[in-house]
Amino acid sequence: MWQQPVLAPELAAAHKAELAGDFSTAEAIYGRLVATRPDPVLYQRLGLVRHMQNKFDAAAESFTAAIKLDASLWTSHLFLGIDLYRLNRFDEAENQLESSDRVHPGEQETAFWLGATALARHDFLNGFIRLETFLQRDPKNAEVLRMLAEAYADHGTALLNELGNRYPNSPAGLIVQAKALEFEGAYAAALDMYRSALALDPGRPELNDSISRVQVLLKQTAQSSTKN
Repeated sequence: MWQQPVLAPELAAAHKAELAGDFSTAEAIYGRLVATRPDPVLYQRLGLVRHMQNKFDAAAESFTAAIKLDASLWTSHLFLGIDLYRLNRFDEAENQLESSDRVHPGEQETAFWLGATALARHDFLNGFIRLETFLQRDPKNAEVLRMLAEAYADHGTALLNELGNRYPNSPAGLIVQAKALEFEGAYAAALDMYRSALALDPGRPELNDSISRVQVLLKQTAQSSTKN
């Protein structure tokens, strides 16, 4: 195995370079090591230092090599999925992220990238549901909030059409429609949707927050209209 003493000095040097943020030096060392002793963990480390340098193509090659040697390396599946996402290869990215989730279920980072990839593939319902679930555990995550806001604003009309045909009366479908309407400023319609979703799924306490928020927005809109 790669941990044998003969490799210890080079491994120590690679680890030291990583800790110092000298990823190019670490990459060179790991590259030499895998050339003479292919090992899944070494390939994974090589992929990670390449990823840290935004070398997504090269990183993807390293993670692919790691997985071929050991398919249980969920971190390699995860980062291969991220790198494929960065390369706009969204279908392949989703496959790897799903593999990561199977090998190591419940990882927040995997959940985020699965949601982001679903949106990139225009699978809006799945993407919104995944990222909304993510927000239940990390409600102040600015990146997820930004991504959801942009996606709702950009794709609200298409999403409403899709949901109207496929999932018109499911709690998840109603919530997504409500959020799309909220971002469009149609607060009264959004409020009706949120209330309908809560009636179908009263076990979702975040819906009460959504209803309260939209009620405040409706009140503010009414006050503004009165002043004008």
